[in-house]
Amino acid sequence: MTMKKTKKTLNWFLGGVSLTYILILIFPSFLFANNLEYKNFTVHYHSNEINLEQLKSVLDNSENLLKSSELFNPEINQDIFLCNNFNEFTFFALFSRKAFAVNYPLTQNIFLSKSSISKNSISRNDKENNERTLSGVIAHETTHSLLENKLGTLKYKLLPNWKNEGYCDFVANESSFDEQKGLQDICSDKDNSNNPSFKYFEYKTITKYLFDERKISIDKFLNNDFELEEIKLNLKRKYCTQHRI
Repeated sequence: MTMKKTKKTLNWFLGGVSLTYILILIFPSFLFANNLEYKNFTVHYHSNEINLEQLKSVLDNSENLLKSSELFNPEINQDIFLCNNFNEFTFFALFSRKAFAVNYPLTQNIFLSKSSISKNSISRNDKENNERTLSGVIAHETTHSLLENKLGTLKYKLLPNWKNEGYCDFVANESSFDEQKGLQDICSDKDNSNNPSFKYFEYKTITKYLFDERKISIDKFLNNDFELEEIKLNLKRKYCTQHRI
């Protein structure tokens, strides 16, 4: 009986902790002392020393990137939470602690890893390919929200990863993987299957090819099926000749 009571108490405790954690992810603003409402962004942050004009400049850059997307809607607000360090980011992104940021579906709360407003940079907790522009990552993560708004949560979750991440990096106009090296690796058929940074670069390059060369619409991109091997072959014919790799 004692063992059963102990197990039941433990289950209740773990359930309470899990529920508390979920509620924090849904309503995290009470943990952040300050916020800036600017254009269609609400940025939550800790330090009183943040230069708000520099932060606005970062957000201006993000908005300019987002305006390139057919999905951009300036009337929809995006909540962004700036974490002070990798440990705090890990708390909010338990299963994505080595990412630059996370955007949770439904709530669409964006949590950003360790960032520098003055340098417009963001870092992730890994040894390689660990720097990006802060404005680019904000644009990338906000594009996830735009995709979910367009498709609905269920269809958004079923979107192939290459479309989801490829389009977000296409809008952000960057990736963490060096572009020249990425093209070299594509052209030499280097096996980078275990490198997430390269995969995002490849997804972005495929997406860029579809929009810039085939001139497809966002609806066709999201709804049509594509033969990726054929696209990769055509992509190599274009970029490998163009860059003489």
